[in-house]
Amino acid sequence: MHNNIDNDNNINNNDNIRVRFAPSPTGHLHIGGLRTALFNYLFAKKNNGKLILRIDDTDIIRSSKEYEDLIISDIKWFDIKYDEFYKQSERKNIYERYLKILEEKGYIYECFCTEEELLRSKELSINLKKPYIYNGRCLNLNSDEKENLRKKLADAGLVPSIRLNMLKLGCEQVEFEDMVHGKVVFNVKLLGDFVLKTSDNRFTYNFASIVDDIDLGLTHIIRGEDHISNTPRQILLCKALGVSHPVFAHISLLYGKNGKLMSKRDFNANLEYYKKEGYLPQAVLNYLAITGNTFIVNDERFSDEIFSSINEMAHYFDIKRTKSSGAIFNEEKLKFVNEKWLQQLNADDLISIIKEKFKTRYIQNIFDCAEKEYGKEQLIYIIHFLKNEYKTVIEIISELDSVFLYNGQYKYFDKEIAELLFKNIKETAIDCEPEPLGFNEILIKNIIQKITKENKKNTKDIYENLRMVLTGKTNGPSILKIAVLLGKERVLSKLKI
Repeated sequence: MHNNIDNDNNINNNDNIRVRFAPSPTGHLHIGGLRTALFNYLFAKKNNGKLILRIDDTDIIRSSKEYEDLIISDIKWFDIKYDEFYKQSERKNIYERYLKILEEKGYIYECFCTEEELLRSKELSINLKKPYIYNGRCLNLNSDEKENLRKKLADAGLVPSIRLNMLKLGCEQVEFEDMVHGKVVFNVKLLGDFVLKTSDNRFTYNFASIVDDIDLGLTHIIRGEDHISNTPRQILLCKALGVSHPVFAHISLLYGKNGKLMSKRDFNANLEYYKKEGYLPQAVLNYLAITGNTFIVNDERFSDEIFSSINEMAHYFDIKRTKSSGAIFNEEKLKFVNEKWLQQLNADDLISIIKEKFKTRYIQNIFDCAEKEYGKEQLIYIIHFLKNEYKTVIEIISELDSVFLYNGQYKYFDKEIAELLFKNIKETAIDCEPEPLGFNEILIKNIIQKITKENKKNTKDIYENLRMVLTGKTNGPSILKIAVLLGKERVLSKLKI
């Protein structure tokens, strides 16, 4: 009698929760991969569990140390902290041990089919418009046939591949409860006897991955829904090994506004893009977390879904609320979240974050020059002002450079107004009082009103001229605040004809 596999034996309590993020070092970590890492991190923090970072580098040809280092660097840049680290390339002896267990139980067999033979079978299935299922042709070969085929493979520098014997397992279907999708059922007959070890001695993803999950004691597997077709195979391997399988949660993938799946080829899928554009790591994580309705929040503070910390985010995180439909990535919404994060950070903390996370020579030089020019305390006032006016770090840095550190003169459109501003500011500003008490917004506003009244000038023209002289722009944040932060002497220097 055939049996069904379900997840009655899964670990459903919160004791010793262990999750993993397992990227392949075959390319840059992209925004969707970061979201998967984040969901695992939040789930672990919420349940006082552990996050394991595992580099799945069984694909020797495509994997590289460069990409591995970049992935680790990106995870650290976004402050996702893992508790343990492993590389599949260093765990081959463990895979051999588990393969030996399956051999002793009679659940595997050698396959002598060449790639060309398998390709022809797949093409035939396509022509017949049927799904490809391995026909098990090598399952019942006699010893002489095996020996002859083994020699042919050896001549090509290959060995027999190893397949799982589905008939021996005796299951008609695999059924499991997904934390996102609910009940999921697969027909075992459509899976075929899949490969565990290839003819060139590589362990396949499905085998190495679940062996690691078992061996490392993982309780929950949170990954993209593109892996959901791998899950029945991995559950079958757990059954063959006589162990319980983890709880699975397959989260939705990220789609662009055009409705197309975001891939590594998309420029805005590359994490480097968000660093260069000046998005705070906390803001990116905040935005990724709320794509997919992952929080239950009945608090007015979270009406705009902005959190104050990763710990707060983890507290409200609920993987079961994740939508099973695709999550739409919208950079405008990300920019809104980033703007809110800039506003809620105090200026001193923001300066520390910028110095730590945006370590380009250009940015470091600007901060060094600004601190030398204004002093640490005044620089904090400037950053406090800028962070409430702009949406990204790069915009803040650009304004700091072009306005507060620019020692030259921008053009003015009315020479007479510039002269009047210079004359009145120089005469009216109280030199004996320290800035900003002696040189403040009220004083500057009064000066402008005086010029308007005594010289019959248009108030708007005076403000626009002052803005042009100080910033070189026709619009922007409060020019009165900018003038006060620049200080009287710098303003006079820029107004001087």
